[in-house]
Amino acid sequence: MQNQKPVLHILVVGFHHKKGCQVEFSYPPLVDGTEGKSECPSGWKYLPTLALPDGSHNFSNDFVCFNLPSLTDPEQSVYGISCYRQIALEEVKIKTADLTRSTVQKSVCTLLSLPIYGYVEVKLSLIAQAFFEQGDFSSTDILVKAYEQLNACLTSLEPQEIASTRLHFVGVPLRSLLLKWRYKILILFKLLLLQKRVVCFGSPVHPTCALILGIASLHPELISKGFQQVACVKTSRPMSPMPTFSTPVEEQVSVENMSPLKSNPLPTMLTEQERDEQQEPIVTAREADELIDGDGRSIASAKEAHLDETASSSPSSASSMDARIAGTGNARPTAGPALLRETSVDTIASNFSSLYAIEPSEWGAPLRIFHEGQLCLPYISLPYMDLLTDPSVKGYMIGASNVLFQHKRQLADVMIDVEAAIIDVLDADTKREIQLSTEDLRFVDFVVRHVQTPKEDAEGSESWIRDQLYGYMVALLKTSLNTDGSKEIEHFNAHFMSAFKMTRCYGDWLERTGGGAVPAFEGLVGGHPFAGTLSVADMKLRIAQTMQNSESGRKLNQAVTSTSRAVGGALTTAKGAFSSWWTSFTAPPQGGHLTEATEQQPESSPTSENVVTDDYKNHPDHQDNIDQPARTNSNESMLPEATTPETKHVILTAELSSQPASNSVVEIGREAELLDRGTDVTVANADHTNIPRRLT
Repeated sequence: MQNQKPVLHILVVGFHHKKGCQVEFSYPPLVDGTEGKSECPSGWKYLPTLALPDGSHNFSNDFVCFNLPSLTDPEQSVYGISCYRQIALEEVKIKTADLTRSTVQKSVCTLLSLPIYGYVEVKLSLIAQAFFEQGDFSSTDILVKAYEQLNACLTSLEPQEIASTRLHFVGVPLRSLLLKWRYKILILFKLLLLQKRVVCFGSPVHPTCALILGIASLHPELISKGFQQVACVKTSRPMSPMPTFSTPVEEQVSVENMSPLKSNPLPTMLTEQERDEQQEPIVTAREADELIDGDGRSIASAKEAHLDETASSSPSSASSMDARIAGTGNARPTAGPALLRETSVDTIASNFSSLYAIEPSEWGAPLRIFHEGQLCLPYISLPYMDLLTDPSVKGYMIGASNVLFQHKRQLADVMIDVEAAIIDVLDADTKREIQLSTEDLRFVDFVVRHVQTPKEDAEGSESWIRDQLYGYMVALLKTSLNTDGSKEIEHFNAHFMSAFKMTRCYGDWLERTGGGAVPAFEGLVGGHPFAGTLSVADMKLRIAQTMQNSESGRKLNQAVTSTSRAVGGALTTAKGAFSSWWTSFTAPPQGGHLTEATEQQPESSPTSENVVTDDYKNHPDHQDNIDQPARTNSNESMLPEATTPETKHVILTAELSSQPASNSVVEIGREAELLDRGTDVTVANADHTNIPRRLT
């Protein structure tokens, strides 16, 4: 595909209310000899479903990155970027008969021969905006001009400038991804090396595509030189979404012979593991700190013969590693974790400078992660689900927005909720393999702290982040050449290193480098750049990582949050009730001059208390039941019309009138005192009628 243009096609995909998603325009035509309308090659039959993603009707705009297999070369892929827009029907100036809904959904899409998604996305956004603003979708001249200008702009560049990583990294929000996912970025970075089945889901689609491409961009030269076969697979059965190519029998036999899974049989690996366990029966503090289960897995190398050739150099590497730790240990005070972390920055910087000073071509970059049935599809639609079950598909990292992918849990080893930033590991072995070691947590904490306070083209910038992961990758490959069970292997999690050595990409790297005989590695020291003694800061990192990553930790965090909210609400309610109760006691009395006048009434009627008490005991209501509600005939005596001269012997209650008057307001506390003394009180009602009340 080197002789092809950078931009292969530009097309418009629309949603028809009867036909669904369909290609409405393509230039050059997708099928030779046609007008470029409603025509797709059989190998790209479901291309419209990729350009208009599932659930797009819920959003006004979105960007989609997707990959397709080449129709002419079985070892090449085509890269697509789609700019989706949804506008109201009123904004369309020239309406056609097929526009029957209140909104119009269309995508302007380009198919590329280079994986420069972000670079084209910026320009395609302007092209799509101009195409929609003209209000006439039948006018496609602007798209033809855009196709010619994009190719002219890219072909005018030098070949080495087009192949440089600068164009491949445009539009990848690496800093925002790291700030959102934090230490989980390293989990996803190492998960990609294991070549597992990973499904990322989320809607809208653009954040999912950005996550997958962002993780891939952290691997040295993976996008620029390792994306040729991201969508290529030779299916074992005819499938309409994929083109069919003839496969020679000799090629299939050679692929089977290259499989590292057949180099070491399972009984031999178990025997080696049991021998290592007998030599090291004591559980170290590192294993207890990293919370790794003790059952373990196979730690035999995928290429044992090649590792035996380099085993003689491992003692010198181990001794030099100990010397490096001993040399830097004197400069690290052990009084507190903060001092330990700050004084080691110079040593860490020197370690990384020596690691990423090595050119990628010197150690065989990139690793062929997406090769021989390993797929990377930033977005796939529902018709491609059957492709994932084909025996030829060994692993993948895909993005999806259809909810059915979440329910098909048998299709994945790991499921990632992009919106909530949750990594759900469905396989127990994979969960142990991707667990971060203490050294890994130190490394991620170091990177995140610098990203939070970035400096332009320095610490915290996107190029600086890639340099740190580049150094991490070099150190990991150098350490993988050590013998199994060594201390340096444990720095990267022994379970991970064992699984990594059994992957196809690692076996291919060993074969291409002659068993890991890289001249640039001779002067390097094996082990993790952040290796060192444990500190209190390491314990804090471990606890924080466990609480955020494990299911029990997330449940505990939710319980603490809900409990804090409930307790806080209860305290606020109790505080309000206590304040109201205290105010009722401390409020100043109202109408005090009136209560003084009524206070003299008991002195002028010394015999009223006995009269009222005797008369109240003889009352008919009291003889029946004091607690029983008053009957209808008893209530009649309390109405204004039933007021008689006998009411002077009834205990009255004072009611505050709704209208302020000097003769109608009685303070509540003073009223209770008057009632205790048995004083008759008559209060003027709002209609100036004296209404007697009986205390029951």
